[in-house]
Order: sequence, then structure tokens, then C-alpha cells
Amino acid sequence: MPLLSACTPPTPLLRLGSNGWPGYLFIEWAAQSGRLPASQLRVIRFPSATLVMQGLAASMLEAACLTLDEVLTMRAEGVPLQVVAVLDVSAGADMLLVHESIQSLPQLAGKRIGVEQSAVGAIMLEAILQRAGLRPSDITLVPLLLNQHEQAFASGRVDAIITFAPHSSRLLAAGANLLFSSMSIPGRIVDVLAVRSDVLAAQRDNLQRMLDVHFQLLSAFDQQDRQTLAGLAALTDLPDASAAQVRSLFWGMHLPDRQENLEWFSGSNPRLLQSARQLQQLMQQRGLLRSQSSLDDLLHPLLREGGA
Repeated sequence: MPLLSACTPPTPLLRLGSNGWPGYLFIEWAAQSGRLPASQLRVIRFPSATLVMQGLAASMLEAACLTLDEVLTMRAEGVPLQVVAVLDVSAGADMLLVHESIQSLPQLAGKRIGVEQSAVGAIMLEAILQRAGLRPSDITLVPLLLNQHEQAFASGRVDAIITFAPHSSRLLAAGANLLFSSMSIPGRIVDVLAVRSDVLAAQRDNLQRMLDVHFQLLSAFDQQDRQTLAGLAALTDLPDASAAQVRSLFWGMHLPDRQENLEWFSGSNPRLLQSARQLQQLMQQRGLLRSQSSLDDLLHPLLREGGA
């Protein structure tokens, strides 16, 4: 038996990409806290999701924290990804902000709406128009990059804008009005943990240990554990932030625990798969996908009841 153990190859290092979005910080803290050996997990933060995706495509990363639409985009481009967990769900974090002259959604008719050309922007815009009883031709769409949101709104280039933190926080503080948010479309905008299919078998133990720690940290966060809050603060631009400031980073975000994750993945037609199919259809309609790919193997049943 000792001889057999000595011959067993060690589990390879799991390299995971993140872009610092608050919903991903628990995964980052799982790596930084020392609860997992550095030989097992290395979280690499990139300045943008685009660079994370490039790292996955080049096999420089085994896994990444991504939005569900980013996963669908990569799969359509031939990168073998599967989703193993839901990290956060937008529940108010994505917003439609307007100037004070606009008091209701139907008043958007004839107005200029700024939005990023992404699946999240398309989801929000579709829901807003449907709620307002308007068609796309009833508004003027102004495509904007994220770093253009605040200037475009402040200068009056747009009458309304679909955006999220930190841009939304600064615009609200400057007097913008909130007219609609993702709170009205629960479960539509989702962040997930995605893993390359070609390494899943080799990384199974690492991934399960990492998710065990992730859910432990979520529980500690809910209980306002000081060490956890301090660790999360250290990963932000506010290392000396108070507990209230750290918790405010997660405003408008729902953070599913292990049990809720199991519910997202369970059944003959899992909830997450339903969301992915609806999202894929919307992305195709908006020209955001180069090709259609099967979603039959999108979800991987990695999660276990109870955990470690």
C-alpha cells in the first residue's frame, strides 16, 4: 500500500481566472486565506473578462469565473467549457438609470438609451421594452463601452443608461434616478464557475475542495464573521473598509449557497439549463453568437450534498 501511494501522481495545480467582480471574491479568498494549499489552487486576477477568456482559450487556465453569456460565447467558438457552480445572480445590481424628466418606462419612447453591446445589456433592454410596452424601433439605441457610461449620461448624450456598479453608484450619487433593475427579472443574469472539459476529471478533487471552502466562506459572510469580512476587504480597493462597506459591495447580488446550487442543477430540465437556452436564443437574435452549439453537456454534476 505505501508503494502504491508513492506511485500515485499528485493532483495538478488548478489555475483559475477572475476579474475581481465582487461575486468572485469568495473564490479568490478561498485561495488567499490559506485554507487550500498553494500547490492546489492559484487564482489569477485579470483586468478584464476578455483576458480571462483568452487565458482559457489558450489553456493557460483550467477554470474561470464568468458570466453565463461569456461561457456560451466561448463554447460557440470551440472552447470546451462546462459549468460546475452558480456564484451569484443579479438581483438589482444591473440598473436602468434615467434623467429626472423620465418618470415611467413608457416615457422612454423616442429617447436615447445607452447600453453595452453584451448579452447582459440585451437581457436588460428586452425586459425594459417589454415592461414599457415598446418595440426596439420606439427608442434610439446608443452603444457604449463601460468606461463611457458616466460621461455619456452626465453630458446628456443619452437620456437613460443600462449600467451596473461602480458606475451606477456614482451616477446615483450625482442625481440619476433608478427606473428599473434586474430585481424585476430574477434568475436571468448569472455568474458561474466554468471549467475546461478536458481537465475536469484530473481537477475534480481540487474543484470540490475549492467549492467546499467557497460555501463555508459564504456562510461566514452571512454570519458577518470579522475575519471573512476583513479578508474580502483586502481583495478590494478598500483594504480598510468597514463591515458595512464590504457588505455594500454585494448589494443587488444574490449569492446561492450549496443547497440552492444543487437546485439550479437538478431535475430533468435544470433551471440553469433553462436560463442558458433562453440566453442563447436572445444572443443569436442580437447577433452576439457566431454559431449555435449544443447545450446538452453544459452542466457538470460536480456538486455534492453536504460537502466536506
